[in-house]
Amino acid sequence: MLLPKGIEKHKNLNTSFTKFEQLLQDLAENRFSGYMILTFWGYEGILVLDTGHIIEASSTTDEVKLNGERAVLQILAKAEDPDGVIEVYELPSEVALALGYAMQASLEKSQFEMSNYTLGQVFDMLENQSMTGFVDLEFSANKGFGTVFYLEGTPVEAVIMSNSGKIISGEQVYMKFLEIGEMIQPRVTVYSVNDPKPLVEEQTFLIPWQHDKFLAFWNELLQYLHTLISDQSKKQKFLENFRKICSSISDHYPFLHPETGRVKWDYETFRVERILPLRIFLQGMSLALNRLVHQVPSRRLRKLSLSQITQEVGDIAQKYDISNNQLEPQKFVYQIFRGLL
Repeated sequence: MLLPKGIEKHKNLNTSFTKFEQLLQDLAENRFSGYMILTFWGYEGILVLDTGHIIEASSTTDEVKLNGERAVLQILAKAEDPDGVIEVYELPSEVALALGYAMQASLEKSQFEMSNYTLGQVFDMLENQSMTGFVDLEFSANKGFGTVFYLEGTPVEAVIMSNSGKIISGEQVYMKFLEIGEMIQPRVTVYSVNDPKPLVEEQTFLIPWQHDKFLAFWNELLQYLHTLISDQSKKQKFLENFRKICSSISDHYPFLHPETGRVKWDYETFRVERILPLRIFLQGMSLALNRLVHQVPSRRLRKLSLSQITQEVGDIAQKYDISNNQLEPQKFVYQIFRGLL
């Protein structure tokens, strides 16, 4: 699969001097559509965005290829290493979406299966099938290689690379393919995806610049739990104890470490300093709060009403428009008070 050429926005940025997540934030705030490429020796990461949102990614080494959430996290981690190269290319929204879906595609038709079809017949067939995915083309007679991206049967982008390595993309390339296909029978391979699904950021990640309401919710939730627990305990050391617990579990949840972690809370504000996987963040926070609640004498905890706590936490979530995709109040409260009420 050849990548669409796009409009070059940034080239040869060195990771030693470029903050990857700051660049990503700038692109998000400008509703950027396109892709970022991160390269090291033996490594390539591609992050696809549509209108400022991460929709897909691939992370490739000599041994392993990842897609989706795991690829995003690998790219973010790799971007902190020195001497990598970052490039950014802008695409129309529908082309960015098609590229993201193409990363989810798998082999549909091999070169052998497509050998009896002309290129025009192949294109007509894919249009009639409303295919989403891509077609790889290999031309003989030193005509190079090509890729056509499809979105529900519509060819939204075509890319050609000559034997010299020059890459061109656009509608004129698609027409050129048809022209060449009348004279030369290319080798055709078809890749499709039956149920394409972009990554949904609020279900997958905690992104500081995208999810300010979620951070405000966490600040008020911790203040609420501070009041709730302090009322049942003679010792007013909620924040101190919370930090000690976060430190004790930071081997498994390093983002919670009070000194070196990326999650900070000081009663007044709750901050997250980098993108985190939402599921792991919730696991770490629920474990920390569960251990914190365990420090309260059980006879005092029995005075509390789990249903009332669930209702009040639900009210806080509703205040900040927190969807169940981000956090389910009832489930989360049960995790915090598991084995206690």
